Amino acid sequence: MPIGLDESIDLDRLDEAGTSSVATGLSAPVEDGATVDSATPSPIPLDLPEDGRFGHFRVVGRLGRGGMGDVYRALDESLQRFVALKVLRPSEHGGLAGSVGPMRLLQEARAQARVNHPGVVHIYYVSQDPQQPFLAMELVPGTTLSDRLRSGPLPYARTIDIALQISRALRQAARYDVVHGDIKPGNILLAPDGGVKLSDFGLARRLSGKRTGPAGPITGTPHYIPPEVIAGKESDIRGDMYALGVMLFEMTFGRRPYTIASDRLRDQIEAHRAAPVEFPEQWPLDLPEGWRDVLAKLLQKDPAERYQSHDELIAVLERLKPVDLPRAGRVARLLAWGIDVFLAIAAELLLLAPFGILAARGLLPESTLPSLLITATISAFVLAVAAIVQAHWKTSPGKALFQLRIVDRHGLSPTRMALGTRAIFQLLPMWGTDVQDAFSNLGAEPLALIAATATVAIVLADAAFALVRRDGRSLHDLLLRTRVALDTRTAPNTL
Repeated sequence: MPIGLDESIDLDRLDEAGTSSVATGLSAPVEDGATVDSATPSPIPLDLPEDGRFGHFRVVGRLGRGGMGDVYRALDESLQRFVALKVLRPSEHGGLAGSVGPMRLLQEARAQARVNHPGVVHIYYVSQDPQQPFLAMELVPGTTLSDRLRSGPLPYARTIDIALQISRALRQAARYDVVHGDIKPGNILLAPDGGVKLSDFGLARRLSGKRTGPAGPITGTPHYIPPEVIAGKESDIRGDMYALGVMLFEMTFGRRPYTIASDRLRDQIEAHRAAPVEFPEQWPLDLPEGWRDVLAKLLQKDPAERYQSHDELIAVLERLKPVDLPRAGRVARLLAWGIDVFLAIAAELLLLAPFGILAARGLLPESTLPSLLITATISAFVLAVAAIVQAHWKTSPGKALFQLRIVDRHGLSPTRMALGTRAIFQLLPMWGTDVQDAFSNLGAEPLALIAATATVAIVLADAAFALVRRDGRSLHDLLLRTRVALDTRTAPNTL
């Protein structure tokens, strides 16, 4: 398992060529993804104690290497359990014992230990030995998100699951006055059971700790650093959200949100500062439209335009979380459709009744055209009301009666446009008959026959798709990428 991993840079140490030196130490690259379940751990370096022990921890093998320290798999001999041991190398801080390196390690341990949450790697022990400081933490089996991304983008369901778990961990951290400060794939640990752990609080700081002196070094990981940090301003939970947005974009599309022409650090940070987010020109059909809005909001340059709390972000993510709703049966769908068509026709006849009474009493012109205009207007009104009702309530009266719901492939509500269009399509028997009657009243019998034939053919084809397909989806479901499911939703988990 990598503990802490990618490249974190001090942006104040740029040279004229646009390169940089490592600033955060323990967040440097780890030999291309060493993991807990690696077949053969790396050999133990010679700079360890001769007996391979740090107090009551006996080193078994090295998991990874950072800029200022190494991460080892070690046995806690007092409790007989394996842990991850993060050790500062004496050669890196020899002249600064008790200063920058040990202080940062202690800061990391204290910040991480404050956040007691299943989504945060637990700290077991921290040694303040100035000659060789180290900390012992939970050893998580699995890999890092950074390693997983080398295989390409993640499925949407897994992406939003990871987003929710990270957001809940960050919310817990904020409740304990901690902002992480270095959200990136290398600091996200993926357990085999689907769990997600947030690690490496080496750049964490207290939210309540306001800067009183001049700005210090700007630290962070270039590909994930928020624009406000680049500008030398203090970052808060919204800075973590920006980095989360970059990471979620990468998980969704297999690339970062900005095209950077070179590897120069200046170009990387300038992209965060000014470049627009490069969404795909054609939004992928397997992603909800609302996901684009989430990414766009997280990646806003101005923190005031991002989500202002973790609760707000989590609520949006919960609404976009795929729901595995059972497929509605064909009989229930047929009955619900019949009720909707019946109600629409009844509403149309009810609205036409007063005009029929007026015509019978000779109070309306006897010509055909006014009658056709009245019928067309009322039919259009009924269709518009049906479309608005279905778009707003995400269902129809017939479907609500049978506890059915219209959803997309993720079990989420489709767009209002798709729902409204679907309602109009479902009422084809009503307005198709109106078109046929209109042609008949105008004496255009051939056109009336064509309208009737087309209406019947489309209705039969729609029903045939629902009968033949194993998933029961009709023709209009396929065209609009919807399906009808049993509405068995439960309250979301908010841990």
